[in-house]
Amino acid sequence: MTDHSSKSGRGISRRGLLQGAAVTLGGAALTGAASSPASAAGTKPFVPSGLTYAANDPLTGFFRKVAAGTATIVTAGDSITEAFGAANPQKGYPARVRARLRNGAGQAPGGLDYVPARSQYTTVKTPPATATYVSYAGPDGAAIDLRSATYAGDRSTRSGLGRRAVALTSSRVRSLSFTQRFTSLVLAWRATSSTRDAVSITIDGTTVSLPAVSSGEQTWTSPRRASATRTVTVTWESGEPFVEGWQLFDGDQGGGFHVLEASQSESRTEGFALASSAANGNDSWADALRRFSPDLITSMWGTNDYGKVTPAVLTQQTRNYLDLVHDRSPASALLVVMPYQLGAASVTEWAKYRAAQQQAVSTFRSANPGVAIGFFDLGAYVPPYFGQTGAKDNPYMSDGIHPNDTGYDVIAAILYAYFTSTPA
Repeated sequence: MTDHSSKSGRGISRRGLLQGAAVTLGGAALTGAASSPASAAGTKPFVPSGLTYAANDPLTGFFRKVAAGTATIVTAGDSITEAFGAANPQKGYPARVRARLRNGAGQAPGGLDYVPARSQYTTVKTPPATATYVSYAGPDGAAIDLRSATYAGDRSTRSGLGRRAVALTSSRVRSLSFTQRFTSLVLAWRATSSTRDAVSITIDGTTVSLPAVSSGEQTWTSPRRASATRTVTVTWESGEPFVEGWQLFDGDQGGGFHVLEASQSESRTEGFALASSAANGNDSWADALRRFSPDLITSMWGTNDYGKVTPAVLTQQTRNYLDLVHDRSPASALLVVMPYQLGAASVTEWAKYRAAQQQAVSTFRSANPGVAIGFFDLGAYVPPYFGQTGAKDNPYMSDGIHPNDTGYDVIAAILYAYFTSTPA
């Protein structure tokens, strides 16, 4: 059973634990880490040099796909998954996991994968750095700062990976644009209006008008072209369409590794759970999973749940989330990742929240014995606050909660070691 918890030896290769952490994973070396598990060392993160899985591990199929060099992973979560505190989204752990997987398999860097219509943390508060790829314009072509409260109604929190769609209208946000290198792209948008919604997409001056539709998830795939940096603009045509984002390819269509970041800063588990089973739950975001056919869907919530709901409530909300994503993407393996602990002063309570998520995985597995699902405790490798109580002089943290570029690379290295587990 995949349960890489903090209990000594459970699901963890002794070979991987005893070897030092200053190792090369996917071509990128990490130094200065602890030489034993973080739960034992308590001062520095530990990057295992190798993990193994048992023959009956529920995630065996996923591990085999990784070994074969092809897998699509969707990573749901909060601001830690959305890379708050990193210099830009490509410095967060989802993008770094993708880079390590591709590099380790000898694959080309490829495209950026999923770029949301907006980054949640750039609309909630001032980001620590310019960290969005998308610009916005009104009907007169003037630039719009989407962080302004004036445009709060145009920032959807319902559809798309990470619930980060943007509403296009005739009078407010009329278009979105970005410039990136790619060979092809997949536009993801949602129609919600009975008056029929439509958008057009322009790539380097060539415009395609998409048919008007009245409801549901919509997808448009561009023709493949030579790799080049191109400007893309999606423009309102009718109704009130919601642009969710784009998946960008750079010669990596149809194979290799893909990691699609699907998180939302400041979110809690309940916000991505069944609407009928959680006060602030939402179902429609999960419809987007069908578009990408992920081999693995990971979730890493807990930081914002901690102290806001009881462990018992968190168990139920996590179970609601698992039921939802399994319903929308039944062929996907699932992995619940418990984040590192916020601080050393509440060890007992944090353990209860960890146990709450483990319980959710256990009850879901019992109810769905044929579904591949695992649990991974990041806190077994990353000590509270990455070994310190705050950001000052901490080489891994950007503030009291979020990692910096180095910290995110540590998380990516740990997850890479897990995803590339080999048979015991």
